[in-house]
Amino acid sequence: MQLEVPLHVYRSRAMNTDIEAVWERQALRKSTSLEKIVDKWFQVVEQRFSRFMPDSELSYLNRRSGSLTLVSGAMVEVLSLADTFHIQTEGIFSPFVYDALHAAGYSQSYDIVKQADAVTSGGPSFGAYSMTIHPGMKAVQLHTGTRLDLGGIVKGWSAEKLGDKLKLTYGVRRGLVNAGGDVQVWGGSSAQEPWNIGISSPWHPEEELALVSLRDGAVATSSVYGRRWNHIKHGVQHHLIDPRTMRPGRSDVVQCSIVGDSLISCESWAKVICLLGLERGLALLQAKCPRMEALIVSKTGDLHLLRRHQQEKERWETEHVDFIHEAAN
Repeated sequence: MQLEVPLHVYRSRAMNTDIEAVWERQALRKSTSLEKIVDKWFQVVEQRFSRFMPDSELSYLNRRSGSLTLVSGAMVEVLSLADTFHIQTEGIFSPFVYDALHAAGYSQSYDIVKQADAVTSGGPSFGAYSMTIHPGMKAVQLHTGTRLDLGGIVKGWSAEKLGDKLKLTYGVRRGLVNAGGDVQVWGGSSAQEPWNIGISSPWHPEEELALVSLRDGAVATSSVYGRRWNHIKHGVQHHLIDPRTMRPGRSDVVQCSIVGDSLISCESWAKVICLLGLERGLALLQAKCPRMEALIVSKTGDLHLLRRHQQEKERWETEHVDFIHEAAN
């Protein structure tokens, strides 16, 4: 009979969000070492990809807009992924919303922006935003005037990469990494049981709308209520920029949770459905990623569940669902 190893839970804060990492409890020295690895990893990620830190690699790249710039392998990887999702989602996922976020008032860290009325001059810009990536030489050239925001992909990327590191490099057989509600899991919570991941209400975060059970995989949630602030001229704003208007999105979806194999992909698609809306978002998701599932909250409060035909009903636990959409195989 194999005895279950208890779980070790470590919580911290990085990149202006709550971080949680869970793994099988090791000897005290090893668990302490893993905690330091978690902290160091997110510090490195923030230093590389933050648009608020003037000495970050991303800020340096943005300042060199128009020039060929040598970058790190991690930057090439994230920009290549962003470019892939930009194409796959027909431009709805976009790293080219830096100027639009500034125009909406999100020009400083959210911890600062949410405390006071935002003030900006001018409206959103519709420039010819683009970039050319040279993976072989680890170089990027932003089109003149292009500046990038990678907030729509880095959180999921960092959590997924950390999970891979814990699993493959440090031999963690079962674990969980949660970066601000974007969750990657592997191995189950025990040999017999999956991980149960709660999805909160967009209006009442202390209330759970549903539980989804996964042994291996990812859940990412995006919501127009996640990061909101007041703009002195334009009223309440949020961080999900629609690249078609370069303004905060105004679809009939207020929150979307995506379940799939890759947290990076789940995070990107959750934002896309919030921007495209229920009908167009679900249609595009099923056309491009038929293996994914989704739990969507509409403006009217209706709960929509997109599930795969072959999945057991027990995977989702919720008090009620208003509409069930069966995914095509």
